[in-house]
Amino acid sequence: MAKNNSEWFKLREVASKVWTIHDNTQVASYLVEGKDKSILIDTGWGIGNLKELVQSITQLPVMVVFTHGHPDHVCGAFQFSDLYISKDDKNLLKSFYNKETRTKIIDYSLKGPYPLGFSKEEWINAQIDNVSPIQDGDIFDIGERELKVIAVPGHTAGSLCLLDEEEGLLFSGDSVQATPVLIHLDTSLSLTTYFNSLTYLYSLKDEYSTIFPSHGETPVNNTVLEDLFNGVSDVLEGKIRGKLEQTRFGEGLYSKFNTSGIIYNENCL
Repeated sequence: MAKNNSEWFKLREVASKVWTIHDNTQVASYLVEGKDKSILIDTGWGIGNLKELVQSITQLPVMVVFTHGHPDHVCGAFQFSDLYISKDDKNLLKSFYNKETRTKIIDYSLKGPYPLGFSKEEWINAQIDNVSPIQDGDIFDIGERELKVIAVPGHTAGSLCLLDEEEGLLFSGDSVQATPVLIHLDTSLSLTTYFNSLTYLYSLKDEYSTIFPSHGETPVNNTVLEDLFNGVSDVLEGKIRGKLEQTRFGEGLYSKFNTSGIIYNENCL
């Protein structure tokens, strides 16, 4: 049965002026409000009217910052105009605004049911412009609140986190989460590269206590990051080896840690 917009999304305030928005596919976006502007972190698949929901929460101008360029994070970008992504994932984002690609996605991955008012044709033909590149160390000042860009290549070349140091919040995308982090994808880099990113995040652990991932349980605490850091280290040192796992994105070796895990490519350590 088709759902209206309020049923398609689940909205929850999870910190001061921070809302998590889960769409019907259980991908999380986050809205962070400052004094002058708001930042929307990722847009999900863009099946429901996310823009309408965001406008019901904040009247401030909204910038959209993507944690990486995968379709479940960027396919809703067309609903907004002020877009930011790592320069290393900009082309990946744009690849999901190809009519043929979007047709395949809607036909094979997002078959419905769709929310009321959804137009399959409009979604397939959606276009974007005004995508600005960002990089490690960039600061988004949204008025009495700053979010800092932290590059964490691994899951994709341009994966990033956003740090709200004042509030102790880290928005981690798919790079730190309680469900397995995928490092075996065509768009993934080596496991060593991902470990270097975890090492950098771990060195900053005193600057945040709460982590907001895009999938699975949210929020999580720094224990998840610590388990990933220690577990990936053990894999790279040959202390543990994952078990072969068939995923819808291809085969990989699955190593389960205490609170998280990874799926990785043994030929790309």
